[in-house]
Amino acid sequence: MSSEENKLEEIRKKIDEIDAEIVDLLIKRVQYAKQAKEEKIRMNKPVRNRQRENEVIEKWCARARRGEDWNLSEEMMKKIAELIIEYTLKMEIEEGNE
Repeated sequence: MSSEENKLEEIRKKIDEIDAEIVDLLIKRVQYAKQAKEEKIRMNKPVRNRQRENEVIEKWCARARRGEDWNLSEEMMKKIAELIIEYTLKMEIEEGNE
C-alpha cells in the first residue's frame, strides 16, 4: 500500500471512530429521553413539548453558526436535530402503547 493509501486508511479509521462515538452518544441521549418521559408522566405533563423541541433545534443551529469556520451547515444541523427529536418521540409514543 502506498503512503497516500495508508494516510487515507488512517483518516477513514478516525472517521469510523467518530461515527462509533456518535452512535454511543445517541444511545445515551435516547436513554435520557426515556428518563425525561418517565418524569413527565409522573408530573402529568404531555410527552411532547414543542417549546422544548424548538429550543433544542435552536441550540443545534446556534452551534452551527458559531462553527462557521468548520463548514457546519445550519440547515444540516437543524435537520439532524429534527430527526433525532422525531425518532425519540416516535419511540416514546410506541413504547407507551406496548
